[in-house]
Amino acid sequence: MRNMLGFIVKSLIVAFLFAVLFAYAMFQGGFVSWFLFYAFLPFLLYMAALLIYPVHDWKVERRLSKRMAVGGETIEVEVTLKRRLPFPIYYCVIEEHLPHSLKKVDKHLEKYKDMEETDHYYKPRKVKRVVFPWFNKAITYRYQLDQVPRGEHVLKTFRIKTGDFFSFVKKEHIYQHESKLLVFPYVRPVKMKDRVNSFEKGASPSFKWNEKNTNIVTGVREYMPGDRFAWVDWKTTAKKNEMMTKEFEQEKSVDMMLILNGVYHPDGSSLSFEGAVEFTASMLKEYHKYSSPLSFMSLGDERKYYPFRPDHTYQQKIQEHLARIRHTGKIPFAQQLDREKSLIPSGILLMIVSHYLDKDLQNEISKWMKRSKRIVFFYVCPHNQLSFQDHQAIKQLKSEGIVVNILSEDQLTQQQFEVNT
Repeated sequence: MRNMLGFIVKSLIVAFLFAVLFAYAMFQGGFVSWFLFYAFLPFLLYMAALLIYPVHDWKVERRLSKRMAVGGETIEVEVTLKRRLPFPIYYCVIEEHLPHSLKKVDKHLEKYKDMEETDHYYKPRKVKRVVFPWFNKAITYRYQLDQVPRGEHVLKTFRIKTGDFFSFVKKEHIYQHESKLLVFPYVRPVKMKDRVNSFEKGASPSFKWNEKNTNIVTGVREYMPGDRFAWVDWKTTAKKNEMMTKEFEQEKSVDMMLILNGVYHPDGSSLSFEGAVEFTASMLKEYHKYSSPLSFMSLGDERKYYPFRPDHTYQQKIQEHLARIRHTGKIPFAQQLDREKSLIPSGILLMIVSHYLDKDLQNEISKWMKRSKRIVFFYVCPHNQLSFQDHQAIKQLKSEGIVVNILSEDQLTQQQFEVNT
């Protein structure tokens, strides 16, 4: 209805201009008046033709240089519009509507230099181009998305505007064309220092993170990408005529778990959560490198659990989840963590990554210490936001035997993470 009303108004404007010029030439007479009428007649005819020219049936296509990227990379975008009739178009304004998720920038380590100031983390992106196609059937324009942030970004719409020389007649149309871009978190190496406990006869490490009991073979299974070449069972492979690998005891009893806090909290900043996600992704990649039996869980808007599997495809699914995760959960993290007690076996080594620490979470972590082999808590927080209550809570957790790592600006701006385990 609105488009029809606009078409009628613009048609009346063109008809009014034609009537005014024709009446002027008829009543005034003479060479000058008729010259002005015929001089403006092509423009009036162009306006009338532009009114009925369809701009809604163009074929549009958007190409991305990458469908998957890592935070901070640059993506090149090419948009092509094809039309059937080579109608002369004086100008064409093409405006891309970028999603809200792309209103951020990822400067890798630089974004953590001052985690309290989040203004530099947000950037208003605008993509607007003016082209002069004239009789060309294909219109192409390119632009770049630099420093793309982590997340799943969906490009859906862009607007096309055109008009006549004097802007009496304007036409526009919004095209819907969906293109998805998945950006993974920026991953860095992790240097883990094992905690050493002192005994009567000297000092010895009480637990080794990458120690694997691979001496006990419990069976054989099909070979999966990521399995070591030394694990191949050649006798079974020759019998079945397909690659078979040994299955060890450590694959059947996963005793390490990493839990990420994905719940929104007013005290937790967006940069703190980004740091928590990047650290989690780095830890998972580090353990996957050594095929360590580490399972992963994220608690937030939805519960996601990924048991340990050594194949690369399964690890890719975890990274995709970390690319899409947002801290939007409303149920408190401590409450969700309490629900998992009946589902997670006791005696595991538990690692928790959180972008905030409150009294409820502190109490819940203390409760888990009674049924876990060890608990390591990673607290991602700006240094200046560490309150007196935070220091007291951290001191209390350490006194209970819980390993606490504070990841602030000094740690997040390094080329590799260094944590105590």
